[in-house]
Amino acid sequence: MNTPPKGTPPSWGKDAPGETGVARQAAEFAAAFGRLIHAERKRQGLRQDELAMVSGTGKRFIVDLEAGKSTCQLGRSLHVANVLGLRIEDVLKDAQARRANTSETPDIPESDEEEPDGPSSGLL
Repeated sequence: MNTPPKGTPPSWGKDAPGETGVARQAAEFAAAFGRLIHAERKRQGLRQDELAMVSGTGKRFIVDLEAGKSTCQLGRSLHVANVLGLRIEDVLKDAQARRANTSETPDIPESDEEEPDGPSSGLL
C-alpha cells in the first residue's frame, strides 16, 4: 500500500506531483485576482501599457498579473488594484463568491501536525 510519509499534508494524492492544496489555492486566487484586474482595466478602457505607466510598473508585470502568475509581488499587485480603484474588500468578496460556488473545501492540516515547511513562526 502506498501511504504518505509522516507529516505529509492531507492533500497528498489529490494534487499534481509537488503541488499542495495551499499551492493550488494560491494559484486559483492569483488567477481570480488577475481576471478581476483584467476586467477592471478593460472596463476603464486602458491598455496594459497605459496601466503599467499610471501604476509605475512595467507592462510585463501587468501581463503576468492578469495571467494569474502567482509569483507576482503582493504589494505591487495590490497597488495596481488600488490604481484601478479596486479595494481589498472587492478582491476578497470576489474570491469568497467564487469559493462559495465550488463544493471543494480547503485542505487544513490537523492542529497537532507539523507544518510541511517546519514549525510555524507564528507570523501571519
